[in-house]
Amino acid sequence: MIRILRISVVVLLVVAGSATPQAAKKRPITLEDIWKVQRLGKPSIAPDGQSVAIDVTKFDMEANTSSTTVWLCSTDGKSQVQLTSSKGGGFSPVWSPDGESIAFLSKRSGDTQIYVVSPHGGEARQVSRLPMNATGIKWSADSKAIYCAVWTWPDTPDDESYRKKAKAQKDSKVQAYIIDDALYRVWDKWVADGKRPVVFAVDVASGKHRNLFANTKRTLPVSGGSAAEYDVSPDGKEICFVSESSKELGMDYNLDLYVMPLDQSRDREGAGEPKNLTADNPANDSAPVYSPDGKHIAFSRQVTKYFYADRVRLMLHDRGAGTHRELTANLDHSVGGVRWAPDNKRLAFDSDDTGYHQIYFVSTTGNDAKKFPTPGVSEQSIDLARGTRIGAYLASSFSLPGTLFTHRPGGKPSQASFFNDAMIQQWDLGKVENVTYKGADDDDVQMWIVYPPGFDAKKKWPCLMMIHGGPHNAITTDFHYRWNAHLFASKGYVVAIPNFHGSSGFGQKFTDSITGDMATKPFIDVMKATDYMEAKPYIDKTRTTAAGASYGGYMMAWLNGHTDRYKAMVCHAGVYNWDSMMASDFVRSRERALGAFPWGDRDKIDKQNPQRFAKNFKTPTLVMHGEKDYRVPITQGMEYYNTLRIKGVPTRFVYFPDENHWILRPQNARLWQREFFAWLEKYVGSGPTK
Repeated sequence: MIRILRISVVVLLVVAGSATPQAAKKRPITLEDIWKVQRLGKPSIAPDGQSVAIDVTKFDMEANTSSTTVWLCSTDGKSQVQLTSSKGGGFSPVWSPDGESIAFLSKRSGDTQIYVVSPHGGEARQVSRLPMNATGIKWSADSKAIYCAVWTWPDTPDDESYRKKAKAQKDSKVQAYIIDDALYRVWDKWVADGKRPVVFAVDVASGKHRNLFANTKRTLPVSGGSAAEYDVSPDGKEICFVSESSKELGMDYNLDLYVMPLDQSRDREGAGEPKNLTADNPANDSAPVYSPDGKHIAFSRQVTKYFYADRVRLMLHDRGAGTHRELTANLDHSVGGVRWAPDNKRLAFDSDDTGYHQIYFVSTTGNDAKKFPTPGVSEQSIDLARGTRIGAYLASSFSLPGTLFTHRPGGKPSQASFFNDAMIQQWDLGKVENVTYKGADDDDVQMWIVYPPGFDAKKKWPCLMMIHGGPHNAITTDFHYRWNAHLFASKGYVVAIPNFHGSSGFGQKFTDSITGDMATKPFIDVMKATDYMEAKPYIDKTRTTAAGASYGGYMMAWLNGHTDRYKAMVCHAGVYNWDSMMASDFVRSRERALGAFPWGDRDKIDKQNPQRFAKNFKTPTLVMHGEKDYRVPITQGMEYYNTLRIKGVPTRFVYFPDENHWILRPQNARLWQREFFAWLEKYVGSGPTK
């Protein structure tokens, strides 16, 4: 069992400003600091609004490990108490509707199983004993059952058949996959073994479980399998879930919402197939959430096929009338993380907005979405109490790791967690500026500038242009754990981060402006951003560098073929050749993004393919890539490196056999950062020009 740690609240309470003496000497942030930051998961607020359950992850750099535990923080900020021990850990906590228990996931038994613990103390109890891992947990409205997503085979509806097939597959002397689907791996996970995510119900008292999707032809999306992809009605009689309705997996993408009754008759064949609620929309519908009174289902909708950055609209389905309508037509941004207010009249959600994450509220009347921002801070992942008007959410900025805050109507945001305050007070962080310049088509383009600590405008400094990925994922003022601008600046660089054409949060027209030409407008924006920086009297234009990952890595290769103004570049997981990117996991959407497939309009593809401009490569480039990256396959990095090497351009290849699209292990991150800074130091040095 997982034991409650009975530690005095006095010991655990950290009041902001009390842990570090006022006279303590400040110091620059370090990579070790980044990995000492305790990272908070999504909050789950108690029904009475008195406390919040949240998971907290710690990393051990030397052991190269991490551990996640569940904590209970009072909403008044007066206490934070650890609920689970680090052995076996605990994560993804969710309060029961009756307020008597907190469910969470733990690997204490080996597999990931469901546990419950009383917020008042005592032993945690294992509830589920599934033959597979559980994820994406939710409570039933009566607090008697817990739902979860699991991966199983469609032809193994019970435990015995699952265990038999799993053993046969493990013992087989042949481990090959025979693949018919166009989508057979996602990010770093293979889905060619035929397993698919479905929803199970687990009885809290007995631990008995059943497959709610048994004898149906439906599953959750193979690219997901999370709590956001299903919900159960308050009366427990119906489940609404997301499922791919296209006929050939990977050849078409059309997520739809399906509903089906949850009576026991589903355990027998011939119970009838789930009903499609969103057959009217040829693009994706997702994230269903029942209203507290059960009369409506809120959900998310995109209307443009094959475009992941299409504006996500908040929709409202009337279960009685069988109709649905949009609530956010007045908002030119995407929505996510939708939560119902207990009055059934309002909903809260997250949205990217001009370089920030913001929390919005909208009424069921619609078209009155309004944000409640705190200046200079991103806010997201709100959860609302059922019995009183209070919300808990995460606040973050370039300078502030994710921190739990609460907010009551008429009041001000109140800090409710203090896990990282003592360390934050030690940091000497440079100034952050939010500027706007004229980019492609003379449009306004937003850019972040992060200065080094001890910056002196009378001196000359090197500039590091940091180019984000996506290309539709804007850089918001959040504390980033991989590409941390303050960490880069701490080495003596002025860091500039333009949110170029295509970035999210600046209106759908801006986001869609690079469709069919992924290179031209972002390239112009980056060039003009560099002009903006180099025009500053404190920038040494002979020491300008650039770095980027994923699409940002694509832009590194593009820049290399079109300019020699940068003295060095770093390309992580970068797209290099659109022809060979057909080995990526999601390829069907490539036609819309580029305007053609590689075998279609050859001129159009060549005009935005970095590989076609290899004859111009001159800039020394560090290339880094992970073997398990299925979004931008490892061969992209190898092709780029081999080309640079054969051309005689100074280059180096850092290969991570155990990483995917991101560098997620502490000691791999240490190596990554060491190589990153050593490359820049070699070509432009660091700190002010001497």
